[in-house]
Amino acid sequence: MAETKIGEMSDNILFRDLRKSDLNDFLNLLQTCFAEEFEVSGFDPDHVAEMFNRGLGRGGRLVLGLMRLFGKEPVKFLVAEANGKIVGTTIVNNRRRFGYISTVMVHPDYRRKGIATRFMADALNYLQKRKMAGAVLQVISTNTNAKSLYVKLGFKTFEHTAYFIRETSSMPVLENDSEVKIRKFHKKDLDQVFNLIKGSEDPNSLRIFGFTKKDLTTPLLQRVFGFATQEKLVATLGNRIVGYVEATYTTPKEAGRIDSISVNSQDRSLGVERLLVEGACKEIAEAGVTRIRLTAPTTKQELIEAVEDLGFKEIVIMDSMVTEFR
Repeated sequence: MAETKIGEMSDNILFRDLRKSDLNDFLNLLQTCFAEEFEVSGFDPDHVAEMFNRGLGRGGRLVLGLMRLFGKEPVKFLVAEANGKIVGTTIVNNRRRFGYISTVMVHPDYRRKGIATRFMADALNYLQKRKMAGAVLQVISTNTNAKSLYVKLGFKTFEHTAYFIRETSSMPVLENDSEVKIRKFHKKDLDQVFNLIKGSEDPNSLRIFGFTKKDLTTPLLQRVFGFATQEKLVATLGNRIVGYVEATYTTPKEAGRIDSISVNSQDRSLGVERLLVEGACKEIAEAGVTRIRLTAPTTKQELIEAVEDLGFKEIVIMDSMVTEFR
């Protein structure tokens, strides 16, 4: 695959790294490209601006520069510039064995000019140079144009994920008469939760996403910059941990997120999934967030039935796609 060097001009479009001075263009591009998505998930430009400035400010550049110096650059922001304006961007996260390519967006006036293809070429070359095992991305299942591009680049679908949404005001009040209890995750729970996830999730997905015990600890960038608040909860039955969930939120203007719901298969009949989701919803609602987004693999039919019983409505199916480098 031919590489496009960052800073190279092509058809009057400059491909380069993101700069702090790009903030306003970046915010405008986000709201243009993701207008429909933001109607569902919410969008807080002030929060995005704060995180942008925190990451690209003096302290952020120092941290990221040191990590880059030691070969541990966690994220790469690439942009396309035309006529002095940002018209496209993508983000490459290379914290795991497989790099994660996200937010591939191009302004409507500049689509079908090969910008997305160029972004993908740069991202894949960047990850290959860093000896990554491959690349992962997510795309809306019905986005045939994007999926066609990704297939041409060697990507294959390995998982389908359903996205659900619900208002916190519609949260039903249910009594918990089960012996299963929900509490916050503690450091001493690490081994039990790790083994729970390894035993209950698709091994191929765990391999591709490079799941390790480190994924159950707070990443360095989160500790330094505080991009979001994350609460990890466990379900216990006696002295056993039988379930795990992550609840994340930023500000009341943006939807909270519930992800990584894992339950021991032999304990599902106890309603563990419902109790975990209820507990995560409560954490998010108490922060003043009015809307919650939840994700679940489409293979987890019992979980999907549980969240639908709790008032969640499916909004979209996402395809997870992977390409492995030889």
